[in-house]
Amino acid sequence: MFLRRPCLFALVVLSAVSLRADQAIPPPSAEDLSIQAFFQAVEASILTNGRDNWLELISANADRAAAREFFDAMVPPGVTRAVMRERDRSPLLGALPGEGFRLIADVFTETGPRGRITTWRIDIRKPRDSQERQPWRVISQETLSAIDGLHRLVLGKEKQFAVKDLRLTAVDFELRLGSGDVFVAETAEGVTGLVLLGDGTMRFSPAPPEERGQVRLFAGAEAIETPFTAAYVRVHPSEFDQQLKSQLITPATIDPRTLRRAQAIFDEDLGKSFGLDLQDLSRENWSLLPQSGDFLAEVRTRRFGTLTYARSAGEAEDVTLFHRERKRNVAAYASEMKLSTRGRFFNEDDLVEYDVLDYNLDASFSPEREWLDGRVRMKIRIKSYALAVLTLRLADELTVSSLSSDELGRLMFLRVKNQNNIVVNLPAPASRDLELTLNIAYAGPIRTQSLDEESISLAGQQRGEDVPFIPAEPNWLFSTRSYWYPQNKVTDYATALVRFNVPADYKAVASGLEQDALTTALPGPGGPGRTTYTYDARQPLRYIGVVISKFIRVDAATVALDVVPRAAAAAAGTSAARFPLLGARNTIALAVDANRRQQERGRAILDTAADILRLYAGLAGDVPYEGMTIAMVEHDRPGGHSPGYFAVLNNPPPISSFSLRHDPASFSNFPEFYVAHEIAHQWWGQAVGWKNYHEQWLSEGFAQYFAALYARERRGEQSFRDVMRQFRRWGMTQSDQGAVYLGYRLGHIKGDSRVFRALVYNKGASVLHMLRRLVGDEAFFRGLQRYYAENRYQKAGTEDLQRAMEAESGTELDRFFERWIYESGLPRVRYSSAVEGQEAVLRFEQLDDIYDVPITVTLRYGDKEVEETVLLTEAHVEKRFPLAGTLRGVEINADGFALGDFVRR
Repeated sequence: MFLRRPCLFALVVLSAVSLRADQAIPPPSAEDLSIQAFFQAVEASILTNGRDNWLELISANADRAAAREFFDAMVPPGVTRAVMRERDRSPLLGALPGEGFRLIADVFTETGPRGRITTWRIDIRKPRDSQERQPWRVISQETLSAIDGLHRLVLGKEKQFAVKDLRLTAVDFELRLGSGDVFVAETAEGVTGLVLLGDGTMRFSPAPPEERGQVRLFAGAEAIETPFTAAYVRVHPSEFDQQLKSQLITPATIDPRTLRRAQAIFDEDLGKSFGLDLQDLSRENWSLLPQSGDFLAEVRTRRFGTLTYARSAGEAEDVTLFHRERKRNVAAYASEMKLSTRGRFFNEDDLVEYDVLDYNLDASFSPEREWLDGRVRMKIRIKSYALAVLTLRLADELTVSSLSSDELGRLMFLRVKNQNNIVVNLPAPASRDLELTLNIAYAGPIRTQSLDEESISLAGQQRGEDVPFIPAEPNWLFSTRSYWYPQNKVTDYATALVRFNVPADYKAVASGLEQDALTTALPGPGGPGRTTYTYDARQPLRYIGVVISKFIRVDAATVALDVVPRAAAAAAGTSAARFPLLGARNTIALAVDANRRQQERGRAILDTAADILRLYAGLAGDVPYEGMTIAMVEHDRPGGHSPGYFAVLNNPPPISSFSLRHDPASFSNFPEFYVAHEIAHQWWGQAVGWKNYHEQWLSEGFAQYFAALYARERRGEQSFRDVMRQFRRWGMTQSDQGAVYLGYRLGHIKGDSRVFRALVYNKGASVLHMLRRLVGDEAFFRGLQRYYAENRYQKAGTEDLQRAMEAESGTELDRFFERWIYESGLPRVRYSSAVEGQEAVLRFEQLDDIYDVPITVTLRYGDKEVEETVLLTEAHVEKRFPLAGTLRGVEINADGFALGDFVRR
């Protein structure tokens, strides 16, 4: 098997030739025709197992024994089909022009239902004075790579099983077929595919409480038990033998109608999982075997349509349930077996085979055609102990024309269909810590990335009446979800040098410090020419972003920072050894680029951005990147996005088509919110990333909270409290949708992104403020700087924040994070107040689970108010305060800082 684990989606082999849509395919030259004839001769020798025919193609001066050994190793007995496709051609060293070539070719051989792909390097030369129809002779040959374990699956038409009380189980999942029929697809290893027909029942009952909550949102109950009429199942043959073989013992007479129905289901579902599309090598369906322990079922239910259950042992979260019609993840979690091996928490970086160290990226974009051409040199370091296959992520629409390594030469690669992935075969397993430089050329159409997760939902906006339509200035954003350049399967910190070429009337703003711009004229009159912008990212980036539009440089300044780290430099740990120490930079280059109609806003935002940078650098004890550009673009939908070194801010045109109405991230009394939030991402989300999607609150919650701190700095305490009350309101109303730790999946089932923002953004920020009040200001900000220092240019998790806060406060915080982040509940508190002698007495009772809740008690006197903080950390808490006059009243949580239901007795 050539993959680390079988992929649950289709693969497609990439051709080495990439043509634009408007390019005509040139007719073959005489040289091309002669080499095609050579390939046909090789194919014929393989198909007939004609070693002698192969040897006739070998040069008289070549090592014929080596040629014979090569053929015997590459050509198995019983080949039923052979295809050879040229992938690369270069002049042969020492040969006259046109007299010799080094060829790279993919060779596909079928042996009945099994298939194999090998990559050959063949050096050919034309003998002098040769008059033969096929003049080329092989002077050397070598195998560069091989892919085995391909199976052409067919549904058996000779076997139909009548079943009663069939039971098929996987983790938290069961299919029961009271009566019906089963057809199977077999390989030499045994049965791997089944089609079940009849009246059955599917049951899915996830063990984790939060997953049961998500199933309830989807199905109305914490477990799904629903009738099904058909199911397509893939298992490893050994699993079939253990679980199903004994249940399929009653052969039935083949019913043509039932067989046709089973065949239709098989044909529809075969390509969705473990399938290969080999394109120019074969048009038939080819598949991989699931790994032992893996299980997949496409279940056609009466109520929900098709539900896809998968158990994939190679994934960090090995159990998933997917609703195909709506493309929704209903459940995704780690089984008990998985948890026993990896523990409760995981870092996505631990699951990848290599680490990207540096990018050298050249790209060119044509806005009128939305076409991207790119070339990248990626320096990587192998993390696996023996890596034979590595996976790159690149948008499906982009076609790779060449992929090679400085160290290994041309590399064979496969495209993972519908998954934005490319699988690269190495000629031999690469050892741990080996560094490779990959060279990749690619091109294709590409569309701008939306800001769905970071901008206000159109569901929360209202079209204005009688408002003239003014189109926004076009812009194109390519960033983390665009996969516009080859990258690791997960975000991966690396330095980068980016050169981006656009028409001269456009500008590209990219990750890195802007270096220079070079404009070149196009041939012919009237052309605007093109400009190449260069950006140098010397501090590591999680990912590279770029935005293209008709920008004007509005203003720029060098911002002086007053950085005094509270945390010891030693807290930086290993990251300090790789990168400059915290507080080393006391200035940052700030610039504002804007669309023409946004210039006034751009000029106004420079001072605001400078103030924000100064505040955040002081709080964190550092500024992570040496430069920052604010790119002001036009869009009907407010919002923003913040890759390393720059932030994009969406601004409505002068007359906007929409007005804001109802969204967790809309702050009408705090117009600086978006810029404050997006700049905060330079620290939280960029310099400190998140270990997996569960931890996204550490990015968005921190950015939201820092924006609130800037509201206090800019507009005063009342503005800060207004923002915190909005955080509380949305966090309270949406908490029943799931725990903060569910990340992007919050609101996903119902397609309501406001739930995500209400909990990951707003509730996350409220949790940070409650944490601050629980441990105290000094400990909180020391802990914040420790957390930042220990994780700068790395990915962090909730447990890392907890560890930093415990170290600085001396407070055990297990229960705090368990309740507020990993669970979805809220505290219910009953309280009373009384005057006893010269004291005001407050009594609190937590009615359900015990939470750690800092609560503000406001004592109202005739001429003043006194605020006191009470820490609710037990089931019953009593607090006494000396009276400062005649007590007129007591109010609980008037500032909105605490989440929970507080009810007076």
